[in-house]
Order: sequence, then C-alpha cells, then structure tokens
Amino acid sequence: MSERAKQIEQIAGLAIIALLIIGAIVIVLPFLPAILWAVVFTVTIWPFFTRVEKTLGGRTSLAAVVPTLLLALIFFLPLVYVGSKLVSQASIAFDYAQGLTEKGLGPPPLWFKGVPLIGERLEGTWGALTQDTPKLIEMVRPYIKSLLGSMVSAGAGMARVILLMIFSLIFFFFLLKEGRAIRIGVERMAVRVGGEKGRHLLFVAGATMRSVVYGILGTALVQGIMSIFGLWISGVPNPVFIGMVAGVFALIPIGLIQVVLLPAAGWLIFYKGEIGWGIFLAIWSFTVVGNIDTFIRPMLISRGAKIPFLVVLLGVLGGLAAGGILGLFVGATLLSVFYTMLREWVATEDENSSVAQAKTESTE
Repeated sequence: MSERAKQIEQIAGLAIIALLIIGAIVIVLPFLPAILWAVVFTVTIWPFFTRVEKTLGGRTSLAAVVPTLLLALIFFLPLVYVGSKLVSQASIAFDYAQGLTEKGLGPPPLWFKGVPLIGERLEGTWGALTQDTPKLIEMVRPYIKSLLGSMVSAGAGMARVILLMIFSLIFFFFLLKEGRAIRIGVERMAVRVGGEKGRHLLFVAGATMRSVVYGILGTALVQGIMSIFGLWISGVPNPVFIGMVAGVFALIPIGLIQVVLLPAAGWLIFYKGEIGWGIFLAIWSFTVVGNIDTFIRPMLISRGAKIPFLVVLLGVLGGLAAGGILGLFVGATLLSVFYTMLREWVATEDENSSVAQAKTESTE
C-alpha cells in the first residue's frame, strides 16, 4: 500500500470516528441534564448504596431499587406535588386578583386606627388605593392575556420537568446497578491521563459532589421544617404545603424563602387581624429561617471540601438558568468540582495530604 493510500485510509478512519462522536453527542444531548443529575446523585449516594447492597446479600439490582425509590419519595414527589399545586392554584390566584381590582379593596381594617403614629396614614393609603381601582384595572387589563399564556407555559414546563425527572431516575438506577464497572473504567482513564494525580483528583471530585449536594439539600430541608413550624404555630392554613414551597425556594441560596413566608405574615396582619402572630412569623422568617443556612450550609459542605460560598451560589444560579431545578444541583456540583480540582492541581504535596482521606472514604 502506497503512502498516499495510507494517508487516505487514516483520514477516512478519523472522519468516521468524528461522525460517530458527533452522532453520539446529538443522540445524548436531549438527555444530558438528566444524565448529569443521575451521575451527581449516584456519586453522592454510592456509600449508602454499598451498605444496602451488603445488607441484601450482594443483590445489586435489588439494592439499586432501594435508593431509587427513596429518592423518588423524598425528593421528586415533593417537587412534583409543589409544582403541580402551584400551577393549579395560579388560575385561582389570578381570578382573585382580577376580582380584587374590579371590586376594590374594601374598607381598611379596623385595627389600622390603633397603630401609633402612622394609623391615619395607613388608612389614607388604603383609601387612595381603593379610589384608584379603575386606573388599576386599566393598567392590569393589557397583561391579562400574557399572564394566561404564562400559566399555560408553566403547566407545559412542569410536564417537561416531570418527564426529565422520570428519565433521571431511570439513569440513576442503571448507574447504580453498573456502577462498579463504570467506576473502574473512569479510574483507569484518570490514571492514564494524569497518573496518580489524576486518581487523587477523581476521589476529590467525588467528595466534593457529596458535600455540595448534602449542603444544598440539608439546608433546604432544615429551612423547610422550620418554615412549617413557624406557619403552623402562627395559624396559617396549609402550613405543610406552604412550608414545602418555602423549602423548594430555599434550594436557591439568595433569600427567596422570604418570598413565601412574608406574604403569609402579611396575610395574618392585614386580613386576619392577627398582628402579634403576623409579627412573630415575620421575625421568625428573618431571624431564624432566613439565617440558619449561614451556619448549616458551610458546615455540611466543609465536611468534604472547603468551597467558597460564591462558587456554590454561581453554580446554583447558573445551573438553575440552564436546566431548571435539576440543573441547580448539576451546576453547583460541576462548578464546585472544577474549583476544587483546579485548587488541588496547583497544590503542593503537603497540602494534598490533608485531603487524602477522601480516597479511603470513596473506596467502599
């Protein structure tokens, strides 16, 4: 075979490989968020999975079913419930707001008169809003159609999220089931690319994934429970549902949980006349629920890796913008892993020895 024929054969082989890679990417791309989410949670739950597998006598398939069902019950079903409830209640809230603009706010609450210094001003402001109802109707009317369209798109978006969650659980199950073979292959690739340094970075990446997921989920769970308690003791209806919504909002660490709790406090004050309980709920939401994450999240995340809060925040917001609620975990984890691996790559051997225990924790 001539030299030119060999070159043509090599070019043809490379072209075929490139086409296969492009084809594989095109096929996998629609499922990429679900696959990444499954990978993140597989690494996170792997120690628990190995313990379940030992308890069940080495039956890998049955052991993979247990964390899959637990994850569906603890994480996915509450998200689906909260999301579907919000979508179904959106039309009711819209009808109520539209009726409020047409009928007016009504007379001011009687307890306004008893407010020191600003009672008369509050009554005047309430009356001014009532008199401006026709103007308010004209302002709101052009946005009614767009608001209805947003409700329809929210319902369609919720359906896509549910479908993506189902695929995520399926991938999660098979990753657990075939996890050991996949892990051996990934370790071999890491060693081939970076030697023992590559293996060490792989273990550090696993520890970082676990710590970030524990930090995000653990903090949201605690804030959700504290929200339910505050809503229940204040007398707000449906405290479990509203607290679950607050817990979902707490997944985003920028204080969005107040968007749920403060309107509940306002409802107690302005519509129920429960001034004391409304003030209590507002104080509870700011001082306890709103600040407890500053202690819990760093404590949970620092167990596996010391990651600046800014890195986690950028990962959460970027992942949320790119992939919704599932992208929230993927974005925070990927950015944190990138930061940690970059830091480990330039660290000295003495600095690396302090995190060497990540390897022993991941070898189960």
